Amino acid sequence: MIDENGPHYFVAFQTPGPNWVRGVKYNEQPDFFDHVGYMTKMAEKGLTILSGPFMERAGGLNGVLADGGMTIFKAADLQEATKIATDDPTVKSGMLNVDVKMFWVPFHE
Repeated sequence: MIDENGPHYFVAFQTPGPNWVRGVKYNEQPDFFDHVGYMTKMAEKGLTILSGPFMERAGGLNGVLADGGMTIFKAADLQEATKIATDDPTVKSGMLNVDVKMFWVPFHE
């Protein structure tokens, strides 16, 4: 059944920014752990629905990470969502670029 009043979430697409070190894996980028710390804080605040890197080959850290990832999270509106996404220290440092979209969920459990 379609939920015409289904929830809205926000999706942050994280891609390599101008200070991304080409040829270096995502989890080996100089500011990677700043990103992990920020994502951890978002989860602790209850904002995160799903978050993680894109993959070239499955297997978690034993797989092959692609460049970039995405986060689905909660916010009051697009303005707040954009602020949350751009407050990531790796976006501020230029390691990552971020593009935020609003996501309506008419199909869910």
